[in-house]
Amino acid sequence: MASVQETSHSITDELKHAIVAEALKKRIRHRERCRISQARYRNKRRKFETDIQVVVPKLKREIEVLEAKCKGLSHFPETPTMWMIAAEYLRHFSYYVASPAMPQSTVSNFLHHIMAPNVLVGSHFGVEAQLKNWNLFALCFDDVKLELRGMDMSTSNMLVAHIMINITITSNTLRRVFPHLNSDGCGGTKGGSWSPLATKMLDQALVMHGSVVFGWDKATDKVVRVQFQADFMTPMIKLLGNLRDVSSVFEKAHVTPDCRLA
Repeated sequence: MASVQETSHSITDELKHAIVAEALKKRIRHRERCRISQARYRNKRRKFETDIQVVVPKLKREIEVLEAKCKGLSHFPETPTMWMIAAEYLRHFSYYVASPAMPQSTVSNFLHHIMAPNVLVGSHFGVEAQLKNWNLFALCFDDVKLELRGMDMSTSNMLVAHIMINITITSNTLRRVFPHLNSDGCGGTKGGSWSPLATKMLDQALVMHGSVVFGWDKATDKVVRVQFQADFMTPMIKLLGNLRDVSSVFEKAHVTPDCRLA
């Protein structure tokens, strides 16, 4: 009877030791996880602080450059040539769509300076129509970069600027320009789902080639007509792979295949 009790007591002690040992192991593992987690946090914090130290001076330099450019845009020759006006127009457009926060008064003053009050912009009239077009372009596309590839005079009062435009299709582009690609027909505002075509287009960078035609009135030295067009069709065919899908994309879109926004 005594040996049975001793054996039972011995087993109980072993269990106690095992439980204590397991508890210690768990505590050690917990401490190790905490140590690793804290080390990761400290490393992330140090990296964040380092990144901030790098980014802030860079942003300051970019702000200084943009401010200098804005100041430069306010100075314009009293009697500019048509070539100069076309180049400055494209430069203003490029800055504005890349940074919509640019003071609209600066752009408005420039356009009023070079354009006739009743300037024909596409199928609309007036400087305000031009400002609206620029603003719409900036709202609809991201990462817009315009490159002037060349200029030529087709007649004595008409100049054609050949351009290349880089854009990125974002979720905002899909909502504003291709809302019909969502099952709710309203760009997802009613909780629909996006089609496979929209998913394929999202975050894609496209390159378009186009032109801007400037009509010139020699009597007033003012721009009386601006006609913008860019080949949106070709990069979409390359992206989607077939005309049927491209046709579906443009069918009810708020943009035409020659990149005129509605």
